[in-house]
Amino acid sequence: MEGIANIRLTVEEYAQLRGCSERYICKQCNENKLEHEVVENTRGRGGISYRIPLSSLPDKEIRRYLRKLDKEKRRQEAASSPEPENSPPIRLDYERLSAGERQDLNRKNKILDDWIAYRYEEKNRGKSLAEADANYVRILQLQYPDMPMSLRTIRRWDEARRKSGEAALVDSRGRHGNHPKKMKQEVYDLFEYYYLDESRKAATLCIQLAKLELKKTGRTGLLQDIPSERTFLRWAEEIIPPAVLQYYRYGEKACRDKCLPYIHRSYEDLYSNDIWVSDNHTFDLFVLEDGKPLRVYLTGFLDVRSRKMVGWHVTLNPSADATMYALRRGIEHYGIPKRILSDNGREFLTFDLGGRGFRKKAKNTELDPETIMSRLGIDFHTALVRNARAKIIERTFLTVKEEFSKLFDHYTGGNTQERPERLKKLMKETGKMAVLEDFSGFVDTWIAGYYNKRPSSAEGLRGMTPDAAFARYLVEQRKAPEEELNLMLLRSTRLQKVRRDGVKLRFYEKDLWFVSDSLVYDHLGEEVFVRYNPDDLSRVRIYDREERFLMEAPQDTQIGYFASKEEVAAKMQEKRRLESVVKSYKKQKGIQATDALELVMGLAEQNLRDNREELDPDIIRIIRSPEFGENMQAIQQAVGGDTIDWSIANQRLRAFQSQQDGD
Repeated sequence: MEGIANIRLTVEEYAQLRGCSERYICKQCNENKLEHEVVENTRGRGGISYRIPLSSLPDKEIRRYLRKLDKEKRRQEAASSPEPENSPPIRLDYERLSAGERQDLNRKNKILDDWIAYRYEEKNRGKSLAEADANYVRILQLQYPDMPMSLRTIRRWDEARRKSGEAALVDSRGRHGNHPKKMKQEVYDLFEYYYLDESRKAATLCIQLAKLELKKTGRTGLLQDIPSERTFLRWAEEIIPPAVLQYYRYGEKACRDKCLPYIHRSYEDLYSNDIWVSDNHTFDLFVLEDGKPLRVYLTGFLDVRSRKMVGWHVTLNPSADATMYALRRGIEHYGIPKRILSDNGREFLTFDLGGRGFRKKAKNTELDPETIMSRLGIDFHTALVRNARAKIIERTFLTVKEEFSKLFDHYTGGNTQERPERLKKLMKETGKMAVLEDFSGFVDTWIAGYYNKRPSSAEGLRGMTPDAAFARYLVEQRKAPEEELNLMLLRSTRLQKVRRDGVKLRFYEKDLWFVSDSLVYDHLGEEVFVRYNPDDLSRVRIYDREERFLMEAPQDTQIGYFASKEEVAAKMQEKRRLESVVKSYKKQKGIQATDALELVMGLAEQNLRDNREELDPDIIRIIRSPEFGENMQAIQQAVGGDTIDWSIANQRLRAFQSQQDGD
């Protein structure tokens, strides 16, 4: 501060600092509007001059003067410092230059080379170099009117090229990256930590969170120079790779779909009917069904080679039955494909249609019937979960949305941003909506007559229509007779036991029973598969556990509680029919045999005759009664004790019998 107080500016210096004339400064001093000191001139005609103290000036002018003083000081230091001798030229990497930079560099080199050659020629002609330089600059100004050419510029280019090589001629203003940065790396790292999150926090919130973290960790010094939100976003755009941004803010699928490379597949080695791909599409419009506006679905099968829609069905809800309708339609018209690709929806991975796919459980496989895909000889595969790139039919569904759904007044859009403003008003006019039956006809006509017959620029089609491409690349067509195809396309239930009511089929939340006399009579309690045609539920086909055909069984029609006597009588007659069959079983055998009671009693009498009962105990104990005391005493005296030893008695009896036989 002491040095600044002693500085005095001349009128000329202060006029340059203010950007005004010296006369104006002198006038300000004469009128005492400006603090000054009077100094007598000792040179020339004499008189007086003014000195303005630097400390009396406004702060703005003081800072301006100090900056000017500092710039002159650095210039003097650079001029007085010795230049390095034989400094190596800067290596120029041409691959890092843009096309405009290379063009500008070549033009500067040509200007310098032509200037050196022109000076040499003019000198040999006896002209001075100053005259040659003036003429050359005038020529350049006419040749390059867009460039502010001067001799000083040419000499500066020449000096820079001689010292540092061609790299010095490249305009690198603003590209050296040595500018002081207001953003601190620690602050940005915290911002990036909160910004890279699937919650997709706004940049303003991320900046606030970074500030709170700095305060919490005691790094308050970094809070002094927090740049604007625009700076943070610019850094994020320049530093964060797009794949990283998509992964952390939008998820793995968005990163994979938008940023990561994917497999390119060739269509040249495919033929028609080699691969069909299937999926469901929600129509972005309302149609009328039973007086109610609904959004319906399209189940479709697309041939991969030709991009031809081969089978489709409009349905209220995606289901295995809707898939079967679309598949049957495609097979009946174009044959059986070799392979089918689908997503992992339940409408494709039912146990009897395509198997359980990724939902497959080992403990349930033995209870599942042979799938329809297997019976048809189709190699069925499912795409990876959430992998839309594996199903090219998604691109077809986009065409359906853009070129079909948008033709209807009641188009809803795919989301709230796409929803037309008129829809709210049109929803009150349901009478103008297309009914489902008519809408299905529109879909059939549009797919068959428009989509399949318009030229396509898809890979491998070369401008052909899907119909033409399908016909051209159809080498092998696998077909089945109608009756056999109907059998192969039958849906199936899991194993179930035959009950006295027959077998059960649950169809759209309703239990249907199928029964026949032979089914209950011959297979009651056995495990069977039931196959059926969703279009004709009047009867089903029954297969045993090894999937051998057993019989057909008609549907057992139910009667209501208010049924007539005739209906009840007819139903009772059906039930008695099996009862009569059971009762006549033995009679139909025609076997004659003896009555069971007679057989048993005869056997009993024979046993009584042939096997008389004889007892031969070793000891017989007499239970005495007081009334027979005297008799028992006599017996004891005879046998010699209380206990009769029958062994002695028997010996005596045998001796007596031997004596009698001898006499």
